[in-house]
Amino acid sequence: MQPPRSIDPGRAFWLLGLAQAAHSIEEMVARLYDFMWVATERLGLPSMGMTATTFAAVNMGIIALFLALTPFVFARHPWAIGFAWLAAIVEIVNGMAHLTGVLIFRGYVPGAATAPLLLLGGFALLAALSRQRSPA
Repeated sequence: MQPPRSIDPGRAFWLLGLAQAAHSIEEMVARLYDFMWVATERLGLPSMGMTATTFAAVNMGIIALFLALTPFVFARHPWAIGFAWLAAIVEIVNGMAHLTGVLIFRGYVPGAATAPLLLLGGFALLAALSRQRSPA
């Protein structure tokens, strides 16, 4: 019996990008851009809300960045691998923040349904990148 194949960092990065796309769609449909005003006020943070158009543009930009950089991560360009490490950490923090919001607000917050995808994708990418760094 062969051991399970490990996922390639390029594929893991692409899958994390798909998770982010699903997450962005959920945030738009659930109107996170409106909820952000309420959440930041209730938590005593500076207002972080934005218009629906700005929010959509930022999210589409993030997805476009994932798509644009995927070939470079597959090719293992050092700068792209560095970006992949950063993206994995940011998406893990993003997923944890949404799930923490569920606990704080005692119910659904926009983005919570797809937050586990960000966690799975982020940790899978970290694992793939770590295996790449280890000597074979």
